[in-house]
Amino acid sequence: MVALPAMPPDATAAMALELLSAAGWVEIGSGDWSWVLADPSGAWAARVTPFDPAYRMHAEACLKGLPNRWLPRIEALIPLARDGYVVVMERLYPAKEAAAAAFCAALALRNDSGYVLDSGASFEAADDADLAALRGRLTALLAAGARRYRLWGGSDIRPGNVMADAKGQLKLVDPVFIRGRAIVEALVDGRRDRLADFSLGELEDFLTIPVFPPGAETDQIRLRLTALYRDAD
Repeated sequence: MVALPAMPPDATAAMALELLSAAGWVEIGSGDWSWVLADPSGAWAARVTPFDPAYRMHAEACLKGLPNRWLPRIEALIPLARDGYVVVMERLYPAKEAAAAAFCAALALRNDSGYVLDSGASFEAADDADLAALRGRLTALLAAGARRYRLWGGSDIRPGNVMADAKGQLKLVDPVFIRGRAIVEALVDGRRDRLADFSLGELEDFLTIPVFPPGAETDQIRLRLTALYRDAD
């Protein structure tokens, strides 16, 4: 198991980033929802987020389910303050676009994020048992998310969410999503009813994910959040 710095249970994502950095971990990328750091050996990665319920469901399913060669090896999910967490996993690398596209097509599951999959791409492992098992697990995950969250996005299976390990084995890393844009729209429109699945603290943390840079626009959304909960109480 990779060595990790101790993280108190009330640590925020910002604190986790500082602790990892002090222990020699180096940031290697970020997305809309999280920052990713590599450990000093280069073999492990830590995905740090203050808020991303969809990825948490995926990571928990990977930890609890049987090993599957199309899924990343996840070593631990470390809870942070409120709904934040750190996922420790094998380090992955960009996959070849054509291979990733063929893999997504072979899964034969819809995409709900607006990406049009290439249904004609051929995939040599289309009858692979692990692929069939993954299809079943993803179907169950999509159904569970739809039951749990009003603003569940659904499937985000697309080549950009497929990576590869050091040996070139493809790994599906981020197959489901919460509609973050819909959360922002609900805040701006004062629709607290649409945000009932999340606490005020979780929504405050949502506004600290990487997609929200410091500045006037983010500040205005925070003000709307504060006013929405103040006016409703």
